Amino acid sequence: MFLLGAGASFEAKIPISNQMVGEIEKLIIEDSDWRPYKELYYYLKSSIHYSEGIFGKFGEPFNVEKLLVVISEIEKRDRNIVYPFIGSWNIRLIDLAGSDFKKITDFKKLIRKKLNSWVRVKNYENDASYYNGFITLSREIGNAVKVFTFNYDLCFERVVGKELQVETGFNRTSREWHYSNFEDSLEKHFFLYKLHGSIDWYTKPDEPNKLFQSDEPEDNPELIFGIQNKLDSIDPYFFYTSELRKSTLEDSKLIVTIGYSFSDDYANKILTQALNSKDDLRLLAVGYSNSPEKTEIELIQKRLDLKSDNQISVYLNGAKSFMTDTMNKDYLSDFITNSKDAPF
Repeated sequence: MFLLGAGASFEAKIPISNQMVGEIEKLIIEDSDWRPYKELYYYLKSSIHYSEGIFGKFGEPFNVEKLLVVISEIEKRDRNIVYPFIGSWNIRLIDLAGSDFKKITDFKKLIRKKLNSWVRVKNYENDASYYNGFITLSREIGNAVKVFTFNYDLCFERVVGKELQVETGFNRTSREWHYSNFEDSLEKHFFLYKLHGSIDWYTKPDEPNKLFQSDEPEDNPELIFGIQNKLDSIDPYFFYTSELRKSTLEDSKLIVTIGYSFSDDYANKILTQALNSKDDLRLLAVGYSNSPEKTEIELIQKRLDLKSDNQISVYLNGAKSFMTDTMNKDYLSDFITNSKDAPF
């Protein structure tokens, strides 16, 4: 199985999280629409760092999703589950967000709109052509592959889906999502599970509990920030995380992460549980780094809290190089120790 992070689409000109944060910090200084939120942003960012520091997590990366998770929780106000236990909101927060927290909501809308534009690719055939590596791999191995992704973009669907059948869970006629669409594997080459939503997903005002897919990116797409929101929301989020757990614990001999920074706590716990309970399970982490392989392996072992680093391998030349030049049946087979149980 594959697990894709932001780094998988970086070479398709989609910015990774630290670049998005950098852009936000530029906009709140230079753009008149963003400038009113400068002090609020500084307060939120510093508070997140402070909160993590209390638990010894110094130097943790700050990203857009983390910011939006916090904003979403604050936005709930008296609907937050811990509200009855809170004596009062921080005075500084009230000053910056207003007593009705309207400024929090407006800032969230502004970020979401910008995020939506960041992950749109102008020319998939040129910018994301390296995703064709999945087409080549599928033709080599001949059976369906599960791909889980944290990305909102459409690189996989627009490139791989142009030639092969990619199941995303949506009925072709009604365009409504239902888990049963993943059950029939005939003539399907890939099962794509978009763990955080997608820029072409939407809900209807009169049918809020149903999820639909559009032909083109939506102005206000269905995106989820934070696992607690994913599990409480409409399907497919709970279904997807359940499938991720099942795939790692039961089905897989090899997990290939591409461009994943190991910063999603919930996914990390699933990976940790699987690797610590299955000695024959292997993790191949694909990314880009100038650090020695041993250093990167040690970082992943620490991040996942693994008993040893014997199950981890890394490829550090980037997603594009991996998909274009390296990702094939023979290369991946070498990581599966029990050849008689190999999936191809």
